[in-house]
Amino acid sequence: MRAALFYDPVALWQRVGVALHRRRRRRVLRGTPAAALSLGHLDSLELLQLLADRPPAVIHDIGANAGTWTCLAKSLYPSAQVAAFEPLPQFFSDFAHWTSAWPGDVTLHRVALGERSGRAEMHVTDQADASSLLPLAASGRDEFKVNPASTVTVEVARLDDLLAASRVKPPDLLKLDVQGFELAVLRGGEQALAAARAVICEVSTRRFYERQPLLGEVLSFLEARNFHLHAFGANMEPGAPFAQADALFLRA
Repeated sequence: MRAALFYDPVALWQRVGVALHRRRRRRVLRGTPAAALSLGHLDSLELLQLLADRPPAVIHDIGANAGTWTCLAKSLYPSAQVAAFEPLPQFFSDFAHWTSAWPGDVTLHRVALGERSGRAEMHVTDQADASSLLPLAASGRDEFKVNPASTVTVEVARLDDLLAASRVKPPDLLKLDVQGFELAVLRGGEQALAAARAVICEVSTRRFYERQPLLGEVLSFLEARNFHLHAFGANMEPGAPFAQADALFLRA
């Protein structure tokens, strides 16, 4: 511990508060597969806990990446069924690893979701979890310290088409982490959204990707469909400029 903390009691108590918060998070997940996740993968923990009064039976994990979010959600709600969506092949083996405890309850759909079905170019970055169907903007390169690496053609489906074909069940919870493509996914999933009780969505106040919808646009879209902002995730730093966070929206 730095000696300067003893001369700054506010900083000392902040440090103690952070340590206690991390310990509480670890205690919640003790004995579950999510106990092996790093702290950076727990941003949605408190948002998921707010759904405990009516645990979601069907979850759609859109932008599933390596499966760490599905692992977190299933560790909290082990009886839930998860339909996950991820188009980039480099994540498939990690997804299988993080979800191996629930082979019958988790299905990975190897497609991106959007407003129209077809094929599209995915803009892959040198940190692949920042990849998007939208080109990276200069502010995104500066904020995330990532750079464009390549493009790859991926399959894109409308969520409502998958719902109509009975390939997925209507969700109780929609989770979106699609790097600025949120409204395109939701416009292609109006029927799925109408079935849901909750949405966990990454929101931003700056355009890290070209044509990315900002917080106000996502708020307006969801409020028009009777969803209201309920809480932000715990990764927000008090007193720091707000740029991006996970947010929980609940049906009114």
